[in-house]
Amino acid sequence: MKRSQISKLVGVVALTALATGLGAGWLLAQAAQQNGALWWLGVAVVLAALIIAAATVQRFVRAFVWDVRRLIDAGRLMLTVHPEHRVQPGGPPDIQEMAALLNQFAERLDQLQKERVEAARQARADVEQERAMLATLLAELTEGVLVCNLDGQILLYNRSARRLLDGSPGDAAQPFVGLGRSVFGVIDRNAIVHALEQVHSLLQRRNPDEQTVMTSFVTAAANGRLLRTRLAPLLEADGSLRGYILTLQDVGEGIERSLRRDALLQTLTERQRASLGAIRAAIEAMESYPDMTPAQRQRFQQVILDEAQQLSEQIDEVLRGHASDLRAQWMLEEIAAPDLLWAVQRRLAERLGVEVLPGAVDDALRLKTDNYTLMQGLSHLAHTLSQDFGVRSLTLSLQGVESFAAIDIEWPCRGVAMERWQRWKEGAFVADDRDGVVTLREVAERHGGEVWFQVRPSGESAYFRLLLPRAADAAPAASAPAKPFMAPAVESRPEYYDFDLFHQPGQHPELDRRPLRSLTYTVLDAETTGLTPGLDEIVSIGALRIVNGRLLRQEVFEQLVDPRRPIPATATAIHGITDAMVKGQPTIEVVLPRLHKFVEDTVLVGHNLAFDLRMFKEKEAESGVCFVNPVLDTLLLSAVIHPEEERHGLEDIARRLGVQVLGRHTALGDAILAGEIFLRMIPLLEERGIYTLQQARTAAEQTYFARLEY
Repeated sequence: MKRSQISKLVGVVALTALATGLGAGWLLAQAAQQNGALWWLGVAVVLAALIIAAATVQRFVRAFVWDVRRLIDAGRLMLTVHPEHRVQPGGPPDIQEMAALLNQFAERLDQLQKERVEAARQARADVEQERAMLATLLAELTEGVLVCNLDGQILLYNRSARRLLDGSPGDAAQPFVGLGRSVFGVIDRNAIVHALEQVHSLLQRRNPDEQTVMTSFVTAAANGRLLRTRLAPLLEADGSLRGYILTLQDVGEGIERSLRRDALLQTLTERQRASLGAIRAAIEAMESYPDMTPAQRQRFQQVILDEAQQLSEQIDEVLRGHASDLRAQWMLEEIAAPDLLWAVQRRLAERLGVEVLPGAVDDALRLKTDNYTLMQGLSHLAHTLSQDFGVRSLTLSLQGVESFAAIDIEWPCRGVAMERWQRWKEGAFVADDRDGVVTLREVAERHGGEVWFQVRPSGESAYFRLLLPRAADAAPAASAPAKPFMAPAVESRPEYYDFDLFHQPGQHPELDRRPLRSLTYTVLDAETTGLTPGLDEIVSIGALRIVNGRLLRQEVFEQLVDPRRPIPATATAIHGITDAMVKGQPTIEVVLPRLHKFVEDTVLVGHNLAFDLRMFKEKEAESGVCFVNPVLDTLLLSAVIHPEEERHGLEDIARRLGVQVLGRHTALGDAILAGEIFLRMIPLLEERGIYTLQQARTAAEQTYFARLEY
C-alpha cells in the first residue's frame, strides 16, 4: 500500500471517530439547554470520544497498516534476495501469529531451496568437470580462440586471443577483449561480415554429409597486429546459423621468426669466415714450409682440427635453431587490399626504414595471398633498392586487373642508366637456392601470377608490377538462389563461459526498451581528496562489468590517479590512499579516456553515482571525453524498493539485502559491493512491475534523492 493510500485511510478512520464524538456532544449540548448540569457531561463525552478516536486510529494504523507493511516487505525479501531474513515478532497477537507463520514458510522455503541447490550441484558435477577440461585446453592453445554470437558479442575467449587482440594498457585508443563486448571493436567488421557471407553461401550449397565449412582471411587487428583468421560456423539443431568461432594466428610472429633465422645465417657466415681463415692460414703455412719440424707441423694440424670441430659445432647449432625451411609455403589466405598495404607499409618502415607512400587503392578489392612470402619478397626488393640505388621512398598501388590484383611498387629512377636497371632486374628475379631470400619472381610463382619490370615513358620512375589472384566471390547455389546473409550491425580465465548470450537481443533496439536482466553494465566508483567537485580531485577509480547477470571479477578497471596536489589526512583516513601511493601514477586526463573505452556500450551503475559523474564532468576539457552512458543509481533504486526506509547508505542497503560488506572505501571494493547489491535489486524491482531500463529510470527519477544536485 502506498503512503498516499495509507494517509487517506487513516484520515477516514479519524474523521469517522471525530464525527461520532462531535455528534454525541451536539446531542448533549441540545439537552444542556434544558438542563445546565448536562453541559459538563457533554464536554466530557466529546473529550472521551476524541481520546477513543485517537487510540483507535493508532491501534488501527499499527495493526493493519505499518505491521502489515512490515510483513509484506519482509516476505518479499525472504522470497527474492535474502532467504535467511526473518520477521521479528511484535504487534497485536494476530500480527505476531502471522509473523510466526511467515517465518515457518521461510524456513520451509529455505530448506527446499537448499535441497534444490544440492540436487543441481550434483547434476552439474560432470558438466563442470568437462567445462574445466575445456577451459584448460583452451587456455593452453597457442592460437587465439573467440566464440561470438551473430550480434558480434564475445561469448568465450582464451588467453592467447586476449594477448593477440588487447592493446597496450596505457593506450586509451585500444579496445578491450571481454565477455559481452563487441568483436568488431578489435577485428575489422567488414572482414568478418564478408567471411560470414561466404559461410552462409557454402552452408546452403553443401552436402549434409560434408564436414563443417570454414573460411579464412587475413586482417589487421585494432592494435596493429596482422592476423590470419579462420571462421567456422556454430549451427542450431535445425541447421540455422547460431554464431561463429574465430581462431587467430599472428602473421607477424612468422616474420619475426624469419628475421631470427636470417640473423642465425648471418652469424654463421661471420663465424665461418673466421674459422675458415684460420684453417686456410694453417694449411698455407704447412705448404710454404715443408721442412718444418714435426712438433710445428703437429701444432698447425691441431689448429686445423680445432677450427674444423668448432665449425661443425656452429653448423649444428644453427641447424637446430633453424626450425623450419625458409621457403615453406603457406596456404593462400584472403586479405583486404587496404589491410595488405597497411601491413606492407608498417613492415618496410619499421624494419628497413623505407618510406612507403600510398598510391591508388581499390578498397573493395580482396586478394588470396601467402602473406609470409609476399612480405619476404617485398622486403628483399626494398632492401636491394635501398642498398644498390639509395632509394628511400616507394609508392604502392593496388588495383584490380581482370581476374588478378595488380600491386605496383614504384620508385624514382632519374639519373640511373637504363642498362643498369635492365641488368639489375634480371638479378632481382633470380635467386640461388642457397641465398636465403625470396624474390618477387618466387612470390609470383607461388601465387600463380606474374611479375615484370618497367620504366615510365618519362624516365623519372620505374616500377615492378606483381599480379596476385583475387579472392573469388562465393557463388550462389545452382538449385536455388542463395539469400544474402545480413550480418547484424552492432554498435559497436579463468572465467570464459557465457553461452546464454546467444539468446541476447541485438544492439539496435533502444536500450530503454530492453529488460534489466539483458543489459550489460559497468559498475564504477571513484575515491577523491574530498567532497567538493571543482575543488577536490580523483585519486582512484575502480570499475568492473556485469554481463548476463554475473559480476566479471577478472575484467576490471583499477587505477590510482595522481591528483597533482596533497591528499588531506581526513581523506586518507577513509580510503587509505597516500601521496606516496599516487606518486608517478597517471593523471586524470590520461586515465579517463581509458575508462571511457572500458565502459563504452554499457549502462553505468553505482552508488550515489551523480557525485562521481560530476567529478568526471569537471575534467571533460582536460580529458577530452564525456560520459553519456545511461545511468542506474543504487541509492535511488533503494528508495524505489524500500520507500519506508530512512537510511539508504551502501552498508544499510547491503545489510537489508544480505550482501556481505568487504573492501569498503576502496574504489574497486565499493564498485564490487554496489554490483552485488544491484544484482539483488533486479528481482525486487520486478516485484514492483519494473522490468525495463526505462521503467527503472522513471521510477528512480520520482524519488526524493533524485532532486539532489552536486
